[in-house]
Amino acid sequence: MGLAVCCLMCDAPDDAGSSRCKGCISKHEKVRERLARGDDGVSRWGQELLAMMANPQRYDHDGVHGAVLQGYVRLLSDHEGPRAAPTQEEIDALFAAAKARPKGSLIRDMANRSPWKNAPPSPQVARAMSEDMAEVGEVDVGKRTVPSREIESVDRSDRSGEDAALTDRVAANVATQDAPEELKDDLIDDLMAKSKAKRDKLSDAVEGLDDLLDD
Repeated sequence: MGLAVCCLMCDAPDDAGSSRCKGCISKHEKVRERLARGDDGVSRWGQELLAMMANPQRYDHDGVHGAVLQGYVRLLSDHEGPRAAPTQEEIDALFAAAKARPKGSLIRDMANRSPWKNAPPSPQVARAMSEDMAEVGEVDVGKRTVPSREIESVDRSDRSGEDAALTDRVAANVATQDAPEELKDDLIDDLMAKSKAKRDKLSDAVEGLDDLLDD
């Protein structure tokens, strides 16, 4: 009945099948059926208490009934008696059983259950499946924000780490470190001019893309 604690606390003789035991078991059945049918606050409270009594070891941390439930756990443990330690043969048998258990893959096992794992569904079946699927409604992804006033460009040349000319000069110095001294200055100027031209071309392309998006 899941209410072994009641039997352990009973003062009746421990005679299996006695009239008193049958009466208690009958009342236990009626209580469980009554609580299972009810859906009010009292029934839910009774179901909670019944669950605690049936499995006190799961609720012995309860703030209200914890101490009582711990006593129930001790009663059950004393009644069952001390458990013998597992033998080496039993441990070896457990490891052997675990090793023999098939180690499958959840994804592969699910895929193997598919009726179309060996061949795709027929066009008729695929069409019927698509008809059962709910249609996807239109999703409003919004639109590009158009500012109400013109946003002035920001001069970032004086910001640390954003001096493009300084970056170009450093890169040119690195690229020409093995060049002859009499040609180094001309090569540096040429590389910086090419870097600036490439950057200006990229900037024009970005601005053209912004204008296209605005239109």
